[in-house]
Amino acid sequence: MAGSSTWTHLVRFKHKGVPTFAQLVNPSEDGDLEEQFEVEVATGDPVYNNIKLTGEKVTVARNTLLAPFATVPIVINTGLNYKDHVTESLFYSAPDLFPNIPYIFFRPATSLAAPYPALLRTYKVQQECLDYEGELVFQTGSRPLKDITVEEAQKEIIGFAAGIDFSPRPGKILGRMNYIFSKAFDDWTPVGPVLVNPSVVGSLPELDLTTKWNGKVVQHDNTGNMIFNVAKILSSMSTGTTVQPGTVVFSGTCGGGAWFASEGKAGTGINDGDEVEVEIKKIGKVRAYPRFDK
Repeated sequence: MAGSSTWTHLVRFKHKGVPTFAQLVNPSEDGDLEEQFEVEVATGDPVYNNIKLTGEKVTVARNTLLAPFATVPIVINTGLNYKDHVTESLFYSAPDLFPNIPYIFFRPATSLAAPYPALLRTYKVQQECLDYEGELVFQTGSRPLKDITVEEAQKEIIGFAAGIDFSPRPGKILGRMNYIFSKAFDDWTPVGPVLVNPSVVGSLPELDLTTKWNGKVVQHDNTGNMIFNVAKILSSMSTGTTVQPGTVVFSGTCGGGAWFASEGKAGTGINDGDEVEVEIKKIGKVRAYPRFDK
C-alpha cells in the first residue's frame, strides 16, 4: 500500500541515479534472490524508522545491488565467537583464548562493499594468506546507546544481513597483529543482499550459515551457536562507549577457515579469482571473487 511504513526485506540500489531503499515484493522463504526481481520503491532510512513505501514497483538486477545500509558511522567486528573457531585458532594463539566477553574491534564504514561486487580488489599486502569468514551482520537503530543491558540491546537491532568478512591472516608481510588495517580497505567486505527485519527471523536469530569456496562447503554452523548472541555483543559494545545510530556489526565467524585447515599449522588461503559465497537461511547469499593486484 502506497505510504505504508511496514517493511520486512529491504534492498538498496540506484534508482534514477540515486541510492534508494526498496521492499522486496515477493521475498522467498529461504532468502534467495533471482537474477532479476521486483521491488517497491521506498523513501527514508530504516535507521530512523521512517521508511515509506511509495507504491512504485520496478525490476532490479541482483548484481546491481548496493550494501543495504545508508547511515553507517562505523563498522564493528566480533572475533572468536564460535567454539570451533576458537579451537582451530589455538595453534597460533594462547591456550586461554576462549573469550570472557566479546572480542571487539573497529573499522571504517568505507570498508563495506556491495553483496555481488563486480570487482573485489585485493592489494598485494592482503594476498599472502587471504581467508573467508561467513558472518551474521546486524544494524542498530536511531538511538545512541551507552551502558545498555542485554534486554535493552535486543530491542535496538533493526535488521540482519549476511556478510563475507574477508580476512588477510598473519604472515611475513602483515606480521601478527595487522588485522584491523588489513580489513579496513575501501569496498572490501561484501554485505547484504537484504536487510531483514527481526519480525521475520527473530530478535536472536538461529539460522543456518554456510560458506562455499569454489562450490565446496567449507563452513557450516547455526547462528544460535554463537558464544555471545547479538544482544550480548551490542550490550558489551555499549559499555563506556556510545554506539552511534546505524552502527553495523559483524557477529563473528564459525570454524572452517582456509588458514586453519592444515591441522595445527597455517594454511595458504584463497587464490586469485576464487569464488566465495556465504548463505544465511531466510536472509540470502553474498558472493565475491577476489581479484589480486599483480
